[in-house]
Amino acid sequence: MPVSEKATFKVINFGCPVNQYEACAMESAMQKAGFEKISEKADIYIVNSCVVTASAAAGARRTVRGAKRENPEALTVLAGCYPQVYYREIEKQLSEADLIIGTTGRAMLPGLIRDKLAGRLNQKIMVKEHDGKEVFEDMPLEYGYNRIRPVVKVQEGCNEYCTYCIIAWARGKPRSLSPQRVIEQAVYLVKLGYKEIILAGNHLGIYGRDIPGWDLVKLLKELDNISGKFRIRLNYLEPMDVQDKLFETAASSSKICPHFYLPMQSGSDLILKKMGRKYTSDDYRNLVRKARAMSPDVSVFSDIITGFPGEKESDHQKTMEIIEDLQLSKIHAFSYSPRPGTPAEKFTDNVRPDVKKRRVKELRSKDKELESNFKSRMVGKILFVLPERQIEDEGCVYSEGLSANNVRVRILTDGVKEDIIKVKAVKAYEWGVLGEQVL
Repeated sequence: MPVSEKATFKVINFGCPVNQYEACAMESAMQKAGFEKISEKADIYIVNSCVVTASAAAGARRTVRGAKRENPEALTVLAGCYPQVYYREIEKQLSEADLIIGTTGRAMLPGLIRDKLAGRLNQKIMVKEHDGKEVFEDMPLEYGYNRIRPVVKVQEGCNEYCTYCIIAWARGKPRSLSPQRVIEQAVYLVKLGYKEIILAGNHLGIYGRDIPGWDLVKLLKELDNISGKFRIRLNYLEPMDVQDKLFETAASSSKICPHFYLPMQSGSDLILKKMGRKYTSDDYRNLVRKARAMSPDVSVFSDIITGFPGEKESDHQKTMEIIEDLQLSKIHAFSYSPRPGTPAEKFTDNVRPDVKKRRVKELRSKDKELESNFKSRMVGKILFVLPERQIEDEGCVYSEGLSANNVRVRILTDGVKEDIIKVKAVKAYEWGVLGEQVL
């Protein structure tokens, strides 16, 4: 297609909150460079991919192919974790991708796209492999954010190398955004009127270990001092990184949400060791109990991988038992699928597909029960809710949003007020809780 200052583009994102931030940052960079963002048929498609599961990678491939079908003349870009790790295979399998870039150098993407459109760039693969020297790539949001609850990426990278996980290869060594830049972004978003900021990282709990004198707790205390009515939500904390002072800081803060996403992965010590996880099931129990001791109504989410090689029925039952014992607020259950290049790919004691399917079904049934229990426990309590949208149900109009402890809440309203409101939960439903505003 001919080069145009107003060539249109759209970004299609897969994956975690870190990816969500990066997708918005790429949109911002493209708009700053003069490209026009649209939601329909575009001149340029940027697919920001995930690599955690085989299905996520397959979804990215389907999306690139679909973009070419929608507009055969379009420039298609595949970016993110998937090509960072598997760009050689992608080059052979996905002819529809015109430009392939990984998890570094994306700030240069608008220039690469313009060069590609102008015929000045013949190279297709723009992936730079991680070499241990990578630095945090600061990709600012200069055109706002397209969500009510914006994400700020404060950390990137991982050095755990869990046997099932490819993220350490996809993201490189751990590195942190400077605390000054984090605070600047938070102040900017608060001034724009946002009422909740989500802090995200591949390994959020080790924020600051590469910055002398800083850690996540110190950062949270600094953010807590920013003036304005807003709150801070933490995304995905690895259990081995969490210290008591984090729970203490959250409990004493009026801004930090009482919600912790702590992926357990398995309740069996044998399987945890085989996964390369650096904690035991008792360590995880103690962590959740400490969180609850500090904040009784805290919500604790978890991830569970079932059907990991060598997982016996007794291991699965240990996972079911600890979930029941701790009464977690929610679990995300997944069947194990091997990722090429990880140590676990070579394990031979695989669990049969039908057994995996049954165990996932049991875990997801337990998840529904846990969610129901947690919502029921909220009835009669005061929740602080940020409305996100307006919905109609049986002739009534409601504002719907999330409470600080991550419960979906509806209240009767005459319009969405994008401000944190005080609500009393009056009844629990499958979708969440119905509340009444407390004036």
